[in-house]
Amino acid sequence: MIYPMAALVLLTFYVALRMFKARVSAIKGGQVAMEHFRTYATPSDQLPQAMVLSQRCYNNLFEMPILFYAACITAMVTQLTGVFMLALAWLYVGCRVVQATLHLRGKIRWRMRSFMASNVCLLAMWGVLLGTSLIR
Repeated sequence: MIYPMAALVLLTFYVALRMFKARVSAIKGGQVAMEHFRTYATPSDQLPQAMVLSQRCYNNLFEMPILFYAACITAMVTQLTGVFMLALAWLYVGCRVVQATLHLRGKIRWRMRSFMASNVCLLAMWGVLLGTSLIR
C-alpha cells in the first residue's frame, strides 16, 4: 500500500512544481504582480489560466486524497492489504493521475469522469475496510 501512496505523493509534488513554474512565468511575464501572493485578492478571471488551473489542481490533491491516505494506512494497520485492496489503491491513483493531467489542460468532461471513477474506487476501499471489520 505504500507504493500507491508514494505515487500520489509524487503526483502532488509534480503538480506543485507545475504551479510554481506557472506562478514564476506569470510574474516574469508581467501578468501578475508579486503583491498578488500576499492576499490572493486578484479575481481568478484576471489571472493566467495556467496559474489558476495548476493552483486548483494542487488544492484538489489535498481534498479527497486525504481519505485515500487514511484508507491505505488503515489497511496496513489492520493487515487488509490483499490483492483486491491493492488493485483498488492503484486504480484510484491511476484515476487521479488522469484527473490531474486533464485538470492541468483545462479539459472538463473527462476530468469529471476520472474524478468520479476515483471516488468510486475510494468508496470501494472504505467498503472493504468496513465490511471486513464487521466480519471479524
